[in-house]
Amino acid sequence: MILGIRKEDKTKWEKRAPLIPAHVKKLVEEGFKIIVEPSDHRYVDDEEYKKAGATITEDINRADVIIGVKEIPKEKIAENKVYMFFSHTIKGQDYNMPMLKTLLEKKCTLIDYETIKDETGERLIFFGRFAGIAGMIETLYAAGQKYKLMGYNTPLEKIKRAYMYQSVAHAKEEIAEIGNEIRKNGLPKELLPLTIGITGYGHVSRGAWEILNLLPLEEITPGQLLKGYFDVKDNLVYKIVFRIYHFVKPLKEDFTFKHYYEHPEFYAPDFKKYIPKLSMLVNGIYWDPRYPKLITLKDFKELWEKGERKLKIIGDITCDVNGSIELTVRDGDPEHGFLTYIPEENRFEDGILKEGATDMVITILPSELPKDSSEYFSSVLISLIKPVLNADYNVPFEKLNLPPELKGAVICHKGELTPNYKYLKEYL
Repeated sequence: MILGIRKEDKTKWEKRAPLIPAHVKKLVEEGFKIIVEPSDHRYVDDEEYKKAGATITEDINRADVIIGVKEIPKEKIAENKVYMFFSHTIKGQDYNMPMLKTLLEKKCTLIDYETIKDETGERLIFFGRFAGIAGMIETLYAAGQKYKLMGYNTPLEKIKRAYMYQSVAHAKEEIAEIGNEIRKNGLPKELLPLTIGITGYGHVSRGAWEILNLLPLEEITPGQLLKGYFDVKDNLVYKIVFRIYHFVKPLKEDFTFKHYYEHPEFYAPDFKKYIPKLSMLVNGIYWDPRYPKLITLKDFKELWEKGERKLKIIGDITCDVNGSIELTVRDGDPEHGFLTYIPEENRFEDGILKEGATDMVITILPSELPKDSSEYFSSVLISLIKPVLNADYNVPFEKLNLPPELKGAVICHKGELTPNYKYLKEYL
């Protein structure tokens, strides 16, 4: 089997690679043949892959197994290939149904990274931590710029865009210095208390914590936030972590995680009460349409009209359009990564503005840290790719010899939806 690494062509900002040259070299040394489609915006030069033993060629369809990071355009799908990428289809996403339909028509097999899970249901390969890191950097950048427009000079205005840092280590070093400046000189009294809420406890949220924790912090509970049971200091930032039971309430039974995930229809939203107390909100939860929303436009507008205008910066790392945060009416790349809602006029403007509430809506955050995120991702994929290359895809799905974690991630095989994904028919 020949392995092909395709160039990312969804956007010029997508600079990640699923396998880095060092891991390509290991595979070549073990006897695998690898071809790489040339790219002028991948973070690593084509020459590095060539040195690792790969063949650089525009003819990526020579490969039997073709891997990438993001979706492949439907017009580039070749017949009878095995593809491996983030397909963004398992929720029946409208914008990717034509691609999935083409994969079926061309008798392809699709393995989706998002659905590669162990026996406990935990995902094995992801970019979540780097989405959280980049998302928090971008949110703090937006805060610094917005406060400056409002007439408040803060050390946060020195924070750069995530893609402007050479690496995660470089970003952490500079943001830690900004934290020291806050510790030493404080923040404008008009912004106090500076409260930053983060939803979730997963890889995305923990990545966001890595950056936020570089600032001088005091962590308080959602209950303390509501009751004001904390000392307001000008040289501290207050961190509040929200778990599911903080922002939904059961309509019948007591809250349990199991019951909520199985029956979200028995829960109502309960986040509105926190909105007036937060300066910033960073959203890192998994959400689908069955779950209650965190913030609706109606609730936000009503609070704003009542004079509750403290929450002026949102970092929607989850970035579900019209999802858990209804201010996210579109997503964007780093060039179009900010959106401002002006409640008085019930309208949206692109960019960071003095007025209203600004929402960070970048949907490809890990691509802003391509080196670190690719190196991590590749370190996991290298252990999964060999069974993919050694499998016989000419057999029926039941006899497909893949480990359980990979077989469960096969969305379609030889042009047929596999048993776990038959439900996607209704979206096609």
